[in-house]
Amino acid sequence: MRLFSYKMTNDSGFAPNPFFGVLTMATCKPGMRKSKRQGDSIAGFTSKELCGDEIGEERLVFLMQVTDKIPMSSYYSHPKFQNKIPDLGHSQIVYKAGDNIYKPVDGEFIQLENKNHASKHQQRDLSGEFVLVSDRFYYFGGRPLAFGNGPEQIPRAMRPKVPVSQTHYGVLTHDIERAEQFVNFVTEKFSIGVHNAPHFWSSNDVSWEAL
Repeated sequence: MRLFSYKMTNDSGFAPNPFFGVLTMATCKPGMRKSKRQGDSIAGFTSKELCGDEIGEERLVFLMQVTDKIPMSSYYSHPKFQNKIPDLGHSQIVYKAGDNIYKPVDGEFIQLENKNHASKHQQRDLSGEFVLVSDRFYYFGGRPLAFGNGPEQIPRAMRPKVPVSQTHYGVLTHDIERAEQFVNFVTEKFSIGVHNAPHFWSSNDVSWEAL
């Protein structure tokens, strides 16, 4: 059991992208994408920058187990991830939020038009080299799970290690028993998939509910 946690500063359905039955991390966090391996668990938490949560009060935005790790060069053409190529002309946001934005051409990458990353992000994104993939994920988005004694809360005794600031690789919960309790609680209480829309999402668009 290896459980890594990090704090999110943005949650738009782009990084990570939890749609079409699989959660992918294809942009941002290059150190994490390069260093994590199949079987690892990754938990994304809120932050003050994301939604005002203070240190010690961070809530769980998503939990994933890495079930595959593929090179960036294979992601664009992979038949499983064609819906994650952003389609800015589509009426539903899920099709616009795709993270499959780097097209390999003659040994180089062309960044596709998208609403989330500009050309200045390309070098950082590509330095991660890999895309982390999960078909065993629990995404709570704009209604993250808090720690407490409520019916929709995670017991405080199970709280894993959460960094106080941004990290390149995430922080490892060395207490394996606690990490297992945390992961087991979430996976046993909730079904796999998307439970709520991201923090930054139009209230008029419910396209995430079908995915």
